[in-house]
Amino acid sequence: MQRFLAVSFLIFLCSANAFSQKTWESRGVSITHLDTLGNGFEALRGAFTIENSSIYEVINLILDVDGYHWVEGESKSKMLSINKQDSTFIFDFFVDIPWLFVKRTGRVKVDIDFKEDIFYTKSTQINDYKRDESYEPIDFYYAQWKIQKHGLKDIKVDFLGVYQDQKMVFNINNIVIKKIRKRLNETLYNLKVLASEKTNPIKSLSWPMGQNNAKLRSSGNK
Repeated sequence: MQRFLAVSFLIFLCSANAFSQKTWESRGVSITHLDTLGNGFEALRGAFTIENSSIYEVINLILDVDGYHWVEGESKSKMLSINKQDSTFIFDFFVDIPWLFVKRTGRVKVDIDFKEDIFYTKSTQINDYKRDESYEPIDFYYAQWKIQKHGLKDIKVDFLGVYQDQKMVFNINNIVIKKIRKRLNETLYNLKVLASEKTNPIKSLSWPMGQNNAKLRSSGNK
């Protein structure tokens, strides 16, 4: 069912120009709020270009889940495991917005694919796990990155995020999506700044090794 929903979203969103609700442009980052498929689904698409960089400068920052200091908003992420052989990793995310009484969490498996000089990531939500009981699970979460060369030295980045939270009443959900849109714009701008204007851009993939060193090593050998 998760895979079917993800494919349905991609088919819908890849031809979404006719369905776009509104697009915001700020500091070189474009954010589009797309029409939903109903039942509380919300979709945001971001796009921007990074000058004088490499694909690996960008993807290495995205892989470093425990180092998401560039991600704006009332959220945090925790890397759980990495499988280098399958090019996948699993992480938890936590969103806490006290003034809206929003406290949500989710677990996601991310697959990385590299073909024809383009990096793709796609996520699959994991629902069957023992979660932190102080957070409620989000109904649906999907995210995808597409990172590719743009000219000789620049990189084009596209992001798609889809989520569903049926627990929120409609007017509160509108407030949340507006807040998420602004946070996403700042997040993508931060990524743009961090990865741009590199004299000698990184030319290889670097899997993160941080607080979960032992676990990451063991998962890579499974």
